[in-house]
Amino acid sequence: MKIWKPPAENLPNVIDRLKEGIVFPLFFQILHTTEYADKLTEKVVTMFVPTEDTLDLLSADQIAQLQSALKDEKKAKEIIENHLIDRAISLKEMLDIKELTTLSGKKISVDVGCEIREDYEFSIDNACRVHALINGNKIETANLVCFNGFIHLIKGIIL
Repeated sequence: MKIWKPPAENLPNVIDRLKEGIVFPLFFQILHTTEYADKLTEKVVTMFVPTEDTLDLLSADQIAQLQSALKDEKKAKEIIENHLIDRAISLKEMLDIKELTTLSGKKISVDVGCEIREDYEFSIDNACRVHALINGNKIETANLVCFNGFIHLIKGIIL
């Protein structure tokens, strides 16, 4: 396993990047009920963060689970740890990975691939179709580089 070296010293850490407003608000509130709000300033991680519009995709039961985590630190910690990997992993590196183990010990599936288009003429910008799923949740934005790792925005939540 290679050791993470940030590409620049002046990058924001994971927490500062999340403060930029790229995260599902309820997830951010849950994060702040755990010790990870402080730990994620230096600890090298990959974090799968639900997009702002994730709420539209969740069932009433899932929303209730998330809301209950606001009052239950143990549950909140488990939810956050379900979204954390203890090393920096880019989308490119995920091409060769089928499964990851989160900090909570949960096994999550990885399905990242790229197909070169074989149809008639196309611009080089559209030459490849990429699909990227984490535990069945689409990666909307990948490789948000932070001083201490990566954030990948997913459309969904890992419970």
